[in-house]
Amino acid sequence: MVSKNYLKYRTLFFIMVSALMFLFFYKVPLIGDDVYNLQHREMFNTVQKSFNYVVSQYGNWSSRTIINFFMYLFSTHNIIYFSFVTALLFYVLLESMSKIFNSENSIYVDICLCLLVLLTPFPYFSTAGWIATTTTYLWPIIVAIYAVTPLLVDQQMKWYQYILTSLAVIYATNNEQIMIVLLIVYIANITIWTLKHNVNFNYKYNCLQLIFILLNFVYFILCPGNRVRSQLETAKWFPEFSKLNMINKLDIGFMTTGEHVLFSNSLLVMLLTLLIFWAHILISKKHILISGANLILLFVANILFDVFILTGHFRSLFNFPKLGLLNQITITSIVQFLVYCCYIILLALTYYYGQNSYSYIEMISLLGGALLARIALGFSPTSYVSATRTFAVLGFTFLIMCIPLVKNILSKNKKVLIVLSVFAIINMSIFILQIKGIELNRFLPLWTNIW
Repeated sequence: MVSKNYLKYRTLFFIMVSALMFLFFYKVPLIGDDVYNLQHREMFNTVQKSFNYVVSQYGNWSSRTIINFFMYLFSTHNIIYFSFVTALLFYVLLESMSKIFNSENSIYVDICLCLLVLLTPFPYFSTAGWIATTTTYLWPIIVAIYAVTPLLVDQQMKWYQYILTSLAVIYATNNEQIMIVLLIVYIANITIWTLKHNVNFNYKYNCLQLIFILLNFVYFILCPGNRVRSQLETAKWFPEFSKLNMINKLDIGFMTTGEHVLFSNSLLVMLLTLLIFWAHILISKKHILISGANLILLFVANILFDVFILTGHFRSLFNFPKLGLLNQITITSIVQFLVYCCYIILLALTYYYGQNSYSYIEMISLLGGALLARIALGFSPTSYVSATRTFAVLGFTFLIMCIPLVKNILSKNKKVLIVLSVFAIINMSIFILQIKGIELNRFLPLWTNIW
């Protein structure tokens, strides 16, 4: 039986975070696509107009029919509605993560979840306009986390919750990156359930969810608008793209992913790598040296890149060819490729610190799906111009991977709360600076320097 005191304090903390999100998102400036959408609001400022517009886009622009419907609708009305829904979704996010990761009903774990949510990579969601990018990436990510609760928590739910999570899967996987991640996560988890011979109602329901994901995949593949848009975007942003082969595109996807992970000053990447090292010190001790080396690699890479940005030194280390590392093979490009591979492999290897093997497989499948979804952006001519928003899914993956580590460290050392608080304060300070229009892109989206 869950105590009333626990529920009261948990709800209070979750409401406080949600209220904070409401205030911050209410203050975001209108920029980029938000300005354009507001100026052309007569085209999609009602439910019927927005519906007609996104349906027509399937033939000439995009398969994101459901996501764009909400994006256009909220872009053309008072920002208070957008900020309220965003705050509500953050509450749903906290409730979902608590249900998935806090079966012990520990208030300390819930406080950690609140602090981790404050580490959301907010600058990612300003690149095309705060409303446009948040509704296109952040909302579907949160809804996807809510949608997987029946997959990760084997408990009977109320009938309407099954309907809501099905609608959530359909909505979230209308974003192709999330679709790739959920496809891999569902296949991995359903396979685990099968191996455990755990064929119950939830198993069958999750198989149905997988079918919805596959249908969204077919909807994406068959969309003529995606092909039309790709041709237009190639001519506008990346004319050389049409001459690249599959290997070149994979190379661009891998190169830009590796660059961002190692050189973006990402608080989430730093925190995850630090927590892995800390977990091995306290729990496993098996990979202390390897996890420590990976932590040093990450910090040295970020420091060197910051020195390069500020002073121009180490230029030879940071030569990022627009057409990929393999397009012009040099000593520098080979070293970069090996460093990216080394960091990612060591991250996956050292993430195992003695936990349940099924839990490890779940997290590694999540990481693999997120990396694959980001690398797949190499097949888009807008992989550069889209900037950091294409890392939102990978960023949230790192955030989620932090949770089991935090739980295990918390059971042995409460000082992890202080560490999370420091990271959260820094991240929220960055959010404030971004809202105030102070330009941080010099340090955050790496490849803006290429253009």
